[in-house]
Amino acid sequence: MLGIKNYNPKFYTEPPHIIRDYKVRLDKLKGKKIEEIWVVWNQDDDEWFNNLPVIIKIGDCQLELCAFKTDEFAVSFDEINMSNEIDYFGTGIVLKWEKNKLIEFDKCISQRIVTVEIIEWLTCFIGIGFNLEDGYLAVCNGLDENEMSIVKNNNPEYKHTIV
Repeated sequence: MLGIKNYNPKFYTEPPHIIRDYKVRLDKLKGKKIEEIWVVWNQDDDEWFNNLPVIIKIGDCQLELCAFKTDEFAVSFDEINMSNEIDYFGTGIVLKWEKNKLIEFDKCISQRIVTVEIIEWLTCFIGIGFNLEDGYLAVCNGLDENEMSIVKNNNPEYKHTIV
């Protein structure tokens, strides 16, 4: 899927489904440190290609998060082999996985996860957030592309449910 070999994520639109499928795995992330944040980098334009998954290495697993369409968000664990080439729908765009490439998120590296939360906007499941020992990290659906933030959105239309 999305030009990534053997990547077959399940896409979610409702929080109860992600909690049903991944509550135990997400809960096990508490107390562990974020080791690496991987993104796909457009080599020609030298920029983040935010249409493909964000991978967060935590302990012995990799959490793969990806926005898709305006109301779908994929969550998977350990499916993506980052050494495989990416063929994004035959476009010829040169894409490669890059580790800790987004400098503004460096402060999240080596931070211990205190809680994991499901983020909703109005009634839609839009992402996963991490309350860290000294900060915050969220990967969300930014209207059909990945959006990352180190600031928790506490506007009233957002709901944060701790797993």
